[in-house]
Amino acid sequence: MFEFLAKCKTSIVFISFVFMCSITSYSQTYANKKHYLIDSLNLEKLSSKDKKIIDSALLIYHRATHDTLKISAINMIVDEAYDDDVWISYNKYMYEYTQAKLSNQLLATNTKVKLRLLKSKADALNNMGMAYFNQANYIKALEYYHSSLKISEEIMYKLGISSCLHNIAYLYENQGSIPKALEYYFKSLKISKEINNSKVIVTTLNNIGIIYRNQGEATKALEFYNESLEISKENNNTYEIAHSINNIARLYYTQKKYSKSLEYYQNSLNIWKGLGYKKGVAHSLNRIGLIYDIQKNSNKAIEYYRKSLSIWLEIGNKKGVSNSYHSIGEFYFKLNKNEIAKTYAKKSMKVAQETGFPLIINDAAKLLIKIYQKEKNWKKAFVAQNLYMIMRDSIRNDATEKNAIKQQAKYELEKKELEITSLATKNEIQELRLGKNRLMITFFSIFSILSLLLILLTFIAYKNKQTTNKLLVKKNEEKSALLKEIHHRVKNNLQVVNSLLRIQSREIDDEKVFSVFEEAQKRVLSMALLHERMYRTDDLQYIDLKEHFELLIKSLIKSYALNKNITLSLNVEKINLGIKTLVPLSLIINEMITNSLKYAFKDRIDGSINVYLNKSKNNNYELIIEDDGIGFKDEKESTGIGTKLILIFAKQLKGALEKLEKPGTAFRLKFVDLG
Repeated sequence: MFEFLAKCKTSIVFISFVFMCSITSYSQTYANKKHYLIDSLNLEKLSSKDKKIIDSALLIYHRATHDTLKISAINMIVDEAYDDDVWISYNKYMYEYTQAKLSNQLLATNTKVKLRLLKSKADALNNMGMAYFNQANYIKALEYYHSSLKISEEIMYKLGISSCLHNIAYLYENQGSIPKALEYYFKSLKISKEINNSKVIVTTLNNIGIIYRNQGEATKALEFYNESLEISKENNNTYEIAHSINNIARLYYTQKKYSKSLEYYQNSLNIWKGLGYKKGVAHSLNRIGLIYDIQKNSNKAIEYYRKSLSIWLEIGNKKGVSNSYHSIGEFYFKLNKNEIAKTYAKKSMKVAQETGFPLIINDAAKLLIKIYQKEKNWKKAFVAQNLYMIMRDSIRNDATEKNAIKQQAKYELEKKELEITSLATKNEIQELRLGKNRLMITFFSIFSILSLLLILLTFIAYKNKQTTNKLLVKKNEEKSALLKEIHHRVKNNLQVVNSLLRIQSREIDDEKVFSVFEEAQKRVLSMALLHERMYRTDDLQYIDLKEHFELLIKSLIKSYALNKNITLSLNVEKINLGIKTLVPLSLIINEMITNSLKYAFKDRIDGSINVYLNKSKNNNYELIIEDDGIGFKDEKESTGIGTKLILIFAKQLKGALEKLEKPGTAFRLKFVDLG
């Protein structure tokens, strides 16, 4: 924001002189509140440091005769003051001031003045976006960031561009959109390195390091943090030094090096206090509380948690408030104070859902699951479990780590391509200058133009075809991704149901009832296994039936014939069956194999099971399951739920089930593919 001041030595000397004088004289005479430009400013709340910054800057403002110095004075307050109300209020004033000046027709014709005003307006819009971001109003924040970016790009204001790109990236990071965040971070880093802006470089390096840390790349993260710390020390930037130290402390924490982490957090806390930066103080206090909590120092832990919460509430930072509520909730849960823990967990969830923090919603849901399970409130535990799994899927993006590497590689590649293009252009110019024969040059030029036209036409045709193919591929990929996500969600919900059945079964003493629950779990897992296969397959039109049924049957053998030697023979043709067919067919196989394992091999330690699946005439299909067990008599046929399910699913497949006259037990099912 001080870019234009660097071009005017006399202005800098004047400002510096006035700044020194104001500390001793101006603050004593500057008592009239209207001179502060902001009617709502509460001077009693301000620190002595912020008061000195305001007094010094406003002395310059009121004595200045040029807009440049007036804007610079307000910028001084916006840049240097740490009180949120102060910099928001004066930033708004700067925006209104520049807007009013830009509407002046006389100023509109002065290019230099207009350029300076537009830069200040862009800075003000960017800062207003930050203010909305701190209030968790992300839509409004993004709107102001893009307004600032548009102005900065129009006037080629690279400092403003890099700053906006960084802030947009940080917004996406906080919303859990990691790929978008990385895209904007690397764009910002590229531009900030071009103009050698250490402030944006340092902040961006830190944030990229955070992403690597979250992906478990500790070594890579530490490289970014150390690079950021070195640049901050070179520029004597105390704020960024504290920020880098804080990130290194967090990295040691994730590595469970708690003593080292505590040392770094205490260091950053002292720096934040010296700067009067409440947000930094609150963050460090909470992290120190976590470490004391892990070290079983309960008194210290709750002391730091409450101090942190008090500051977050004071400055109105909802993310910090939600985090602190969660930390205190976890603290009381570990002390077996369930009611207090539940109160804080609910508070954390409420604030997190109001402001849309996926990570904190995830943590709050996880804590509520434990609390409700302890209370044996299974209904609420199920609701919390479902919310937790939805948030977990949102956060766990398999492509995130690959995208981080891809974006960094793209950043390096763009630089290399720029160098190659520049070098190639210079070589072409040099070759043309060395040409002596005008006729050859003319001939070559005509030939080149014709060749280029031919290449261009060919290229256009190729690009059109490529574009069409890409659109088709993209459409198919989107459809495939959607179907995979559906299977993934179904699998997750089935796992939730299975978990609840398992939890509930722990309370059952009756062996018969327990057995019923156990059977239900295995049926649920059978369905979950199929949807898991559909989710993980590359081609949703085809699933390897032999591999799927082999996994299903082997899992049943492990459950029901743990101490027996059961030989499995699986003869499955390469056929495609739709999901509507695969679900009931899998459950039929599940029930038939279960019956064989439970009843066919009594008083035996070995046996064999054969499964055949093939396509018969008239597009019908045939499934045969047989064993060499003790046999099965119709008059003793079971009327249990397993047999009923087999008949229900056979009817669903429009099939006919018959018993074959073979040694042991054998059944054949003829059915149709439902698609």
